[in-house]
Amino acid sequence: MLDKRRYDIDALRSIALFLLIIYHLGLSFTSVAPYILFVQNKKVTDEIWPLLNLMNTWRIPLVFLIAGIALRLSFQKRKKLEILKERGKIIGLPWIFGTLFFASLSAFITGKYFKFDINFIEAILLAFEYNGLHLWFLINLIIYCLLIVPVLNLFSTKNFFSRILNKPGGIFVFAIPIVAEGDYLNSQRFYTETYGDYYNEYANTDHGLLLGFLWFLIGIILTSQEESFWESNKRNWRIHLFFATGSYLYRLFNNFENGYALDNRLLAFESFNFIFLLLGLAAVYLNNDSPQLTYYKTAVYPVYIVHLPVQMSLMYFFSEINIHPIVKFPLILFLICFLSLTIYHSIKNIKVLRPLFGLRNK
Repeated sequence: MLDKRRYDIDALRSIALFLLIIYHLGLSFTSVAPYILFVQNKKVTDEIWPLLNLMNTWRIPLVFLIAGIALRLSFQKRKKLEILKERGKIIGLPWIFGTLFFASLSAFITGKYFKFDINFIEAILLAFEYNGLHLWFLINLIIYCLLIVPVLNLFSTKNFFSRILNKPGGIFVFAIPIVAEGDYLNSQRFYTETYGDYYNEYANTDHGLLLGFLWFLIGIILTSQEESFWESNKRNWRIHLFFATGSYLYRLFNNFENGYALDNRLLAFESFNFIFLLLGLAAVYLNNDSPQLTYYKTAVYPVYIVHLPVQMSLMYFFSEINIHPIVKFPLILFLICFLSLTIYHSIKNIKVLRPLFGLRNK
């Protein structure tokens, strides 16, 4: 059954990258924007944090899980060397090109907004220093592929996990390594410079590298269990809904920062349940082909690559304009999507440019 197209995974991939675009725009309305090189709205609206925190625990882990699932599905059709070459084309090349032009342009625009003394060459160096800014996770994916693909056979067999998944709540066995990593983060936070201090510090931290690897590997192992995995998703989504909302509401009522609300084990468990809630809902409601899905699953990757400088340009223009954030946010989100899709349509039929944006040549 691994040769069957999973339209729900295509849909989730599109949704995950679109939610990252929403998240990035939300950050421009908060007080943290200057510290992460984002153009900041004149009226700071930290009241948006409950929405951002709703996505914070699972937005990036979901991307890594989907990447692992996609890698395992592609293993049915390609040899290992072919997989590595293909991943180099659709991950490595867009990272280099995207960092050189789009991440650098984003840094340059932000620098001008905050009146930093920065030229475009310095912006390029800054973008590469921070692993491509919004494209940092592509570097992680390259590392995971180099580590896993040579030994992919070890993780690509249907085994005892399929029997576990067929049992009530069996999926929660896979929460153990995720919660264990959260416990390890508890022990390392504020003691090391590289591991990370908070659960949502995924970018350019050892925490993000290890957690992403766990989710990537889990995606491969679970996909290898074939129908046991997909049926488990459909069967257990209500359980995941209960635990995910319960964990989030606990943190919300404790202002996301008091006592156990900051415990990374709770955040890891919340993340796990939100991710499998989304997998379950997608398996039930989104596992169908459609013209809209065909369009968005192709467009979303190039749109994500180009969206950040588009966002910074729009925020540069709109930041000082006195429009209520409730109106300004959806307006700028629409313009980001519209302009990014316009760029996508301008390059999608140019054969030499397609690989630079992660598109396969037809």
